[in-house]
Amino acid sequence: MFEIKDDFLAAGQLLETALKTVPGIRHVKALDDLAEIDKTNHTPSLFYLYYGEQLKESAYAGANTLLTQTWLVILAERKASKTAGKNIAATIRAIAGKMTGNAGPWQRVNTPIKPRYTSGHAFYPLAFTCQMKFKGALT
Repeated sequence: MFEIKDDFLAAGQLLETALKTVPGIRHVKALDDLAEIDKTNHTPSLFYLYYGEQLKESAYAGANTLLTQTWLVILAERKASKTAGKNIAATIRAIAGKMTGNAGPWQRVNTPIKPRYTSGHAFYPLAFTCQMKFKGALT
């Protein structure tokens, strides 16, 4: 099980490494703001962002915690693209059930957002979780 050390969002780098293995994807990038996704010029692209965590259990007055982080992965395609379905399947295969470094296995879960379509692009969201442990300081 992945143990969070100094960087609470370290799983994002491990997720990015796995996303870069998806064949045919031109660009992989972390997002800070979903509005940034509309500025994409390179498609197909994969964007990922931290979506939060759920606490499973804790010990030592909450200092040691098991948690599950949720990460969103969004595939950006040109609206007329014929490869969206193949790229979605390839993205799921690259992440679901896999270990990335010492994190995982990543599990696919229901995505909290719906696909979105603009005049030129289509955005297909996927969601994945990863279980971790975090050791805080005892006071």
